[in-house]
Amino acid sequence: MLFPAGKKTGNEDMSMKISRIMIMAMITILFFGVMVRGTVPAAAARIPVKIAGRSAHLNGKPVSVRYGSVRVMARRSRDLTAIKIGSVVYVPCRSLFCDATVRAKYKLSDHSQRVTLKRGKRKVTFRNHKKSAFVNGTSMKLSARPYFVTFKKSGIKDLLVPARQAALYLGLRYGYDHSTATIYLKNRDGIEKSATRSSQIDKSDFIKTIGPIARNNYKRTGILASVTISQAILESGWGHSRLAVRGNNLFGMKRNLSGNNWSGSAWDHRNTSSGYRKYSCIEDSIEDHSRYLLGAMSGSHHRYGGITRTRSYRKQIFIIRHGGYCTSGSYRSYLIRLIRRYHLTKWDH
Repeated sequence: MLFPAGKKTGNEDMSMKISRIMIMAMITILFFGVMVRGTVPAAAARIPVKIAGRSAHLNGKPVSVRYGSVRVMARRSRDLTAIKIGSVVYVPCRSLFCDATVRAKYKLSDHSQRVTLKRGKRKVTFRNHKKSAFVNGTSMKLSARPYFVTFKKSGIKDLLVPARQAALYLGLRYGYDHSTATIYLKNRDGIEKSATRSSQIDKSDFIKTIGPIARNNYKRTGILASVTISQAILESGWGHSRLAVRGNNLFGMKRNLSGNNWSGSAWDHRNTSSGYRKYSCIEDSIEDHSRYLLGAMSGSHHRYGGITRTRSYRKQIFIIRHGGYCTSGSYRSYLIRLIRRYHLTKWDH
């Protein structure tokens, strides 16, 4: 049977009503599902702020933050916790690192528009629109410039800083899940609140100072403390090499290394032409060294594969030498001699 255009039968009208009800139900379920999970932020955000006294908006993708197993909420429910603008994830210093679970001490200077964070012995100062930060007294480059904003809804003033580097400088482990737009922060147990500069260590105290740090690193990574200490002694001249004194670089780590990108480091182009890495403290130098040994690649294979499957310092050193860490034929014997002479295996327990 044919019907005039624009008219519907009773059955068609009922079908459309049912379809609309089902669609609305699905939308409601999806909405409340996202609200309950709290791990998938909205696709885009437009946050009203003031920058340099002028009205503006932060345009980007909201990012969730988890500290351990706890979701970090904004200082006030209507404020932002983190946002991804372009390729950089920014966080407001106070909301994330101070009011939240991390509990770093916070000091804001309105006049100079700089923020100082303290966590244990770690001290980080960020400055508005400056692409460097002072970390434990060392100037470190940033991946993006921080900028000072006032959130219009709450009136809160804060400095937005690159999340990854800010977390690492405070001694935190950082991870980012692109699928859920979530930052994951964890403590680096044993060193999260310490910061030791190589220039402050006397040669006679080098092993005593670096030993506990290397031991804690071994517990997390599986790289024997005796191996780490012996390499640090040999590579840095007991912490007195130019790279160690100026950049806390105990292992001669260069800018470009296979399978290892350390975002907590800055590239020290001023002191060397070949681009060596620079760290704010020796704890981060040791962390980077272990991450390199665990992650360096040679083609499709790990360059130092199997290094954590043995508890023998001789075998670990053989793997390091065989992987091409150093071209000197006597490198292995030098390390073994240091371990034996200074009884470094005591730090492996």
